[in-house]
Amino acid sequence: MKKRHTVFFAWLFLLYSNGVLHFLQGFLLTRREIHLKSSAFDGVSCCLEPKYRQIIILLIDALRYDFLPYNNSTSSGAIYHNNFPVVHKLLKDDHAVLYQFVADPPTTTMQRLKGMTTGSLPTFIDIGSNFASDELIEDNLISQLTSSSFNVTFMGDETWKSLFPKSFQRSFPFPSFDVWDIDTVDRGVEGHLVSEMMKPDWNLLIAHCLGVDHTGHRYGPEHPAMPRKLKEMNSLIEKIIRNMNSQTLLLVMGDHGMTRSGDHGGDSPDEINAGLFAYSPGWNIKFNDSKTQVVSQVDLVPTLSILLGIPIPYSNLGSVILDFVFPEQLFRETHSSEKDNLAIALSYFSDALYINAKQIWRYLKTYRRDSPFPEKEFQQLSSQFTHVSDLFDGLKIEGCSKNCSSDSSCCPNHEKLKEFITTVQIFLSEAKEICRSMWARFDLTSIIVGLAIFTSSLLLNATVLVDCESTSMRPVSYIGVAGAFFSVVLQRWPIMVVLGLSLAPVLIYLAMAMRFMRLKGFHVTFLFPFFLAVSYTSNSFVVEEPYVVHYLAQSLIWLPLFFRRRTGQFVIRSGLSLSVRLGLAFFRCREEQFPVCEAHSLHRSLTSLSGSSWMLYERMSLALASCFVLYLLLARYLQVDKKIGFMVAIVWCHWIVQSACFLMGGDTAALTFLPKLFYSVFVLKLARDIYQFVVDNEHGKLATAWRQVSSTEEMWPLYGILSLHGFFASGHHTSLASIPWEAAFVGISHSSSQGGLANVLPTFFVSYSTAFSMLLHAMSVPIVALSTATVRKNKESRMRLANGWLYILFFHAVRLFGCMGAAALHRRHLMVWKIFAPRLLYELLFAVYTSLGIVTSLILFQATM
Repeated sequence: MKKRHTVFFAWLFLLYSNGVLHFLQGFLLTRREIHLKSSAFDGVSCCLEPKYRQIIILLIDALRYDFLPYNNSTSSGAIYHNNFPVVHKLLKDDHAVLYQFVADPPTTTMQRLKGMTTGSLPTFIDIGSNFASDELIEDNLISQLTSSSFNVTFMGDETWKSLFPKSFQRSFPFPSFDVWDIDTVDRGVEGHLVSEMMKPDWNLLIAHCLGVDHTGHRYGPEHPAMPRKLKEMNSLIEKIIRNMNSQTLLLVMGDHGMTRSGDHGGDSPDEINAGLFAYSPGWNIKFNDSKTQVVSQVDLVPTLSILLGIPIPYSNLGSVILDFVFPEQLFRETHSSEKDNLAIALSYFSDALYINAKQIWRYLKTYRRDSPFPEKEFQQLSSQFTHVSDLFDGLKIEGCSKNCSSDSSCCPNHEKLKEFITTVQIFLSEAKEICRSMWARFDLTSIIVGLAIFTSSLLLNATVLVDCESTSMRPVSYIGVAGAFFSVVLQRWPIMVVLGLSLAPVLIYLAMAMRFMRLKGFHVTFLFPFFLAVSYTSNSFVVEEPYVVHYLAQSLIWLPLFFRRRTGQFVIRSGLSLSVRLGLAFFRCREEQFPVCEAHSLHRSLTSLSGSSWMLYERMSLALASCFVLYLLLARYLQVDKKIGFMVAIVWCHWIVQSACFLMGGDTAALTFLPKLFYSVFVLKLARDIYQFVVDNEHGKLATAWRQVSSTEEMWPLYGILSLHGFFASGHHTSLASIPWEAAFVGISHSSSQGGLANVLPTFFVSYSTAFSMLLHAMSVPIVALSTATVRKNKESRMRLANGWLYILFFHAVRLFGCMGAAALHRRHLMVWKIFAPRLLYELLFAVYTSLGIVTSLILFQATM
């Protein structure tokens, strides 16, 4: 491989990266954080007299709303219903209330905790930080409590300790990311909760249980393990209630829900609809005529601030939940008439809402100073807030020195109070919706610049792919590498400078190449990835993409046979076609496909097959057969040594031990020991084989067999589509709910990943599991392109190898371009964050691993040529 090819690939990688980075800057939404703090003395966000001395928050992770209500239907049959009898019992009196607690996507735990403590709205890009929870700097409920000399006690999910490392008087964090562990965190919470309740020195007690969430990830909501965990939570609630006093409020809530498969992260109804149950022995809800059944999770922040008598956090956009905030007098006594009670309640609601409105208006004015804010919407909100202030001033009764709760004659007119409450609630609602739409505004300039740079990269890639030998101009390539590098590093430079650095060398190269470029290298198969790219503009095609890819793969296998009959091809094509067809059994259903698409037992983890022993034995038989077939293939086409047989045996033994553990209901050390052994042997074997292949080319038989399937022109489109088919055939899908979290701890225990690699290894395992097919196909390009050592060292083999790398890179780049274009085109589409944005992020991951595979194999060959 000549040095100029290495320089050219570096240029392409930098150009593609530059285009993607500019596009993401304009497409992935971000919100500027304001690090100002509310104060008790600012005259805006504070305060009313506290209504509770103590509040308990029992956060049951992934507590979906329909887990809580009592279901009278006998035909439902859902095993997760009717597991909270204590909730059903308490809702019969006037001391409890149940809400649908709506989360803002993305529905990942850390983003939900941020929303429920700051009152702010998340943006899509926040989802990437779920692996590494950094300290929360933005003003929040916990920091306001500590600033007001309140004591906070915490136990449960260690994510809280990461977000608020110095805020708790006492804390009992437990490891949270190992989704296979359904009991450790809950047992820890149960062991500390009642004893901490008995201590008099706390004001807010937070208990975060993870068993329901991990049960969903491991088994799904319809597994027998789910009612067991829900009943455990019911027992925990009963213990809390037995030890509560009348001045304590209990809030039982979920941070998000879960899909039918037990996953979360997106914005489906099952994912965003959590439950919120509130109970207090001294709370009499009959004084409130509100019929609210649905509240937003951000509404919890101003509500708790009012109840505890602390300032509302600076960036809050939530609205006070009126059902919670009663005047203290209505907790303990009933006045002479219902009319007086209503007047006192409405007056108090007005005070609370006005504090809430002033706090939000101050935040909006501050945000507008340093960040773009649509002028029309701002003036609309300004007019509404002025009207709210005027109405509030009109509620004051001249000559009254007392408040309404002390003297009913000082209570404003009911109609005026109701008008004010309605007006301020409209203002609060519209302010939140305008901010939500504002943070959904895209930077079209960055999007267009990114697409322009990426388009030029595709043209450059296609030009060299058509005529790899003729279009080589080393000086321009070096200038292009330098320009692309500086435009990536210095992205804050003016747009025209960035475009000039990126596009000028490309345009010069293309202009010079057109003078002597020959089109004999062009083949109609070069247009194949564009058909896939166009399909990404349809949400239906994205949902059904696995079957589209399967159809295209089968077509590319069989169509050439009708135009070019070759002896021996039919058997090889039949074998390849059968392998592709068998991959259909592992295709996974997206939630949009339910109930038409039902999950096959092969889609489900072994843990979800409890009680179905025959399915486990069926899976083990299939595993044994697949290992045997794999060994035969390796023996037929590769140089097999004892290490390969040993590795196959390790994999099979791991599956056997795993099944035995699940059948017996326990875990063993072998579940981590065997994968570690496999990793070690695999690395040694890979290093040895790469060396032997580079030096001796012992793997030529595989390439010879592959080229019997198709000619050079037909080979690479089929190879590219098979890399995508491998992704779907390994049980993956391009949705957030399909991220394979279970891969994070294969071969490692949570206790062994508590150091600096605590987040790195799980992140790597999840991404590697997802994009392994792309990495494998990219690294295997030399094996497919070359046949013997003698052919490999001549000019023809170098061109064939370069064309292979260029086409695979071109194939994935065109599809990435299609995802970028679809996301930009449908940026206001209802399904943009549900379908198009996740598809783009998956394609970015594919591009990273494809590039990594190309770079690895390119460096190895460059070093030996």
